[in-house]
Amino acid sequence: MAMDLDIEIEGDSVRFTVIGPIDTEGAPELTVKFMEIIKDDSIKHAVFDLTDVPTITSAGIGKLLTFYKHFDQRGGSMKISGLSDQLRKQFEEIHLNQIIPLS
Repeated sequence: MAMDLDIEIEGDSVRFTVIGPIDTEGAPELTVKFMEIIKDDSIKHAVFDLTDVPTITSAGIGKLLTFYKHFDQRGGSMKISGLSDQLRKQFEEIHLNQIIPLS
């Protein structure tokens, strides 16, 4: 199953809804879409909805950290929502929840 990505921009916020696994194949697509978004300096906040993400690899986690750093440097915010129990446990094991807010 390939990753699909839906992007909604409202005001100074963007919502990335990811469907499918975030893996080595999907991570570059995330980067391409993200590079388009960051061209807009007015976007300061991001939410990554991972409700329909069954798995995420280290490549995907690395991308999320890169995105978080970008928004943090702009004085904005980023959070991750819709985590399955499995992904929440994975994020907590690597202490990602101490860096990026989970909801």
